[in-house]
Amino acid sequence: MLFLVFYFALFMVLVVQGTHVAGEVRTPLGSLPEEVSQNPVAAARWGVVLILAGFLGAIVGLLGFRAPGIAAIRPAVFGLGLGLLALYGLWVIFLGRKPEFMGKPAVADDHGHGHH
Repeated sequence: MLFLVFYFALFMVLVVQGTHVAGEVRTPLGSLPEEVSQNPVAAARWGVVLILAGFLGAIVGLLGFRAPGIAAIRPAVFGLGLGLLALYGLWVIFLGRKPEFMGKPAVADDHGHGHH
């Protein structure tokens, strides 16, 4: 029974995270500096994939209460959900956001040592 708590929590997180990343493309919250950009097409795709996976996992979980055969595949679906969440995390950390430096540098070239 404890497995089901983590199972449904995982797929709820996938739906919430998917709606967040898909919504961030349309209406940015401004929580990131301007120098960090995100590919809007890839973010929207990730959002759709996470939402669909979250609902699919929830449906499989709920149908598992009616059919023992579907209940037997819950661990595999849970593993796929964890794998998808891990891939999304790697995309966010390493691939999804590319810093683009614009404007004036924050540090002067002379590093505070005036040349007289």
